[in-house]
Amino acid sequence: MNKGIFAGWKDVTIYVTLIFLLLVLLCVETPVLIPLAIVIAIAVFCFARRTMRNKRLTMSGYLDDIIRNIERANHYAVRNLDVGIAVFASDGKLQWKNARFEEMVGLRHVDGKRPEEVLPLPDNAFETMCVKDDEKVIAVKTRWYRMRYFSMQTKPEERARDNAVHSSLMVYLTDVTELEELKQQYHDDRLNIAFVRFDNYEDVAKGMSEAARANLTGEVSERVSQWAVSLNGFVWRSGKENCMVGFTNVGLQKAVEDKFSILDRVREIKLENKLAPTLSIGISGEGETLADISMNASKALDLALGRGGDQVVLQSGKELQYFGGTSTVNAKSTRVRVRIVAHSIHEQMLAADRIFVMGHENEDFDAIGSAVGVAKMALDLKKPVCIVSSGNSTAFDKVREYMFHEKANLKSEDPNYIDLMVTEEEALKEITPRSLLMLVDHHRAVLCASRKVLDAIPRNRIIIDHHRRAEDVIENTILQYMEPSSSSTSELVTELVGYFDEKLEFDKEEATLLYCGIVVDTKNFNVQTGERTFEAAALLRRSGADPVLVRQLFKDDLVSFRERYRVIATAEMPIPHMAIAVNSVTERTSESNIIAAQAADSLINITDISVGVVITDYGDGEVSVSARSDGSINVQIIMEELGGGGHQTVAGVQLHNVDVDAVKQQIIELTRQQMEEAKEKAKDESNLTE
Repeated sequence: MNKGIFAGWKDVTIYVTLIFLLLVLLCVETPVLIPLAIVIAIAVFCFARRTMRNKRLTMSGYLDDIIRNIERANHYAVRNLDVGIAVFASDGKLQWKNARFEEMVGLRHVDGKRPEEVLPLPDNAFETMCVKDDEKVIAVKTRWYRMRYFSMQTKPEERARDNAVHSSLMVYLTDVTELEELKQQYHDDRLNIAFVRFDNYEDVAKGMSEAARANLTGEVSERVSQWAVSLNGFVWRSGKENCMVGFTNVGLQKAVEDKFSILDRVREIKLENKLAPTLSIGISGEGETLADISMNASKALDLALGRGGDQVVLQSGKELQYFGGTSTVNAKSTRVRVRIVAHSIHEQMLAADRIFVMGHENEDFDAIGSAVGVAKMALDLKKPVCIVSSGNSTAFDKVREYMFHEKANLKSEDPNYIDLMVTEEEALKEITPRSLLMLVDHHRAVLCASRKVLDAIPRNRIIIDHHRRAEDVIENTILQYMEPSSSSTSELVTELVGYFDEKLEFDKEEATLLYCGIVVDTKNFNVQTGERTFEAAALLRRSGADPVLVRQLFKDDLVSFRERYRVIATAEMPIPHMAIAVNSVTERTSESNIIAAQAADSLINITDISVGVVITDYGDGEVSVSARSDGSINVQIIMEELGGGGHQTVAGVQLHNVDVDAVKQQIIELTRQQMEEAKEKAKDESNLTE
């Protein structure tokens, strides 16, 4: 049967069927009407067929009009709308494009070229773009375009021909220059808040007349105001020592490019002051509200002060940038803060039912001495106390051997010292909700002697440390007493004990351990020493500190002595005034860390060496770095670039999954930069004096 005859009859089937049934019934009742019925049936069929054909023709014409209109619209869009369109064939070559695409890319005769030849894209961009449909904003000359691209797979039979996946690529370009310029304008005009503090005002103004003090603060304020004006910003002052500066991102970029020379300009002030005035600045533009921006800037200022002052801490996104901080940190002459901190520690210890003292992993003599000093405070209050040991410290072993034996006064005078030093497992069994954790000689969780003990006491924590504050400082603390100007944590603890209880006196062994901590961190009073360092040492000597016993603790065995000088013998001088050595060992031990530190100390005792670095390579990408300086170069900044920290003269870092040669070259380059900056700074200062 010819289906075309009945095509489109679905809509009239019911009506035609009813008519035919009526005709059949009529013929059954009246046979005489059969000829008439046949004529009527033929007429109905012809009429219905003609009606359906006309309907199909009308619908077909209507659809043809729609298709033609769509084609005209597509043609108009491709030729006239502000959208650049291009099609790249499966071989990556441009197959077709509209005129607007040519105008946007600013090129002629682009047929047959690959996407990376036409647009600012990386090599092999076609293959990458075919993997996933996506969009991105690109810059072409002075215009910005949003580029959307879609891959189009070829037919399966074509792909099966050579068992390869062939994709063509369709690219659309839309001009978004105005939007991008608006975004840039919004970014450029975004407000940044800088909290500025004259951080050593009390020390600088000490001994000056009121008129001289007024002149000093006026000169500092004037230079800060000039700096703000140069950045098209504003200044709001809140006292002699503090002010707030506001500026846009354009001003911030200018200050960054200038490396915050305001720090140098303030240090240059010389009136009647004996010390150079310094500023600490915390800057942030991050936050949904002004309150958030202000809070982040305040945190940045706290970090700048915690790192010793005379520097800028800039919060940029989630990262922190540091500027300055290359000068030596001067010790504060006032002891007001020491008194306040000692009183606060006294109150917190009274409120606790048990006290845990913990140093850093692989404890040195400063960590041990300061821990014993803090334990002394707790014992004075009759509080149960213990020192949590990491279990891998050679210094701890020596202390047990020479100090905590049965004849020592520490054990015989106070039974609490019998089990003073405990392991991680023993400490975890004794922790209660009211326990207090005293963290000494460190402030980063990654350096804790026991991370489990730290986590087990989540809030009642107090930090006492002399290292410059790092970004990842332990949070949720009651008190953070961090003084980068101090020589050692043992010095800080010695001062605190004096204000903790005036009647509290050290025993000979306690004084010796604290004295040992000061000696080891000052390299026998050669570096990072100040007036308060010698005062603390004098107090400990009066309490019976034994220098002979200190020398006994510092002694090395013959194997360690030979190993240290073997490392020194491998040192080289890649740049003037720098010595660097690489020590390859098979396993990580506390002894290898000590040898590296001692070798680095020895390197800076060599003539014309200002920076000594020892890299310990443990294999499998595990590297440890010990850096030392004679004070002319800040090695702490160098180690911070690698993720570590420390002091101006003593710093280090632990690295994972790195190449030792790459680390070595990076350290050399960072040291070269520091030396060049130090040379430029010295040159500028000499020009000023002239």
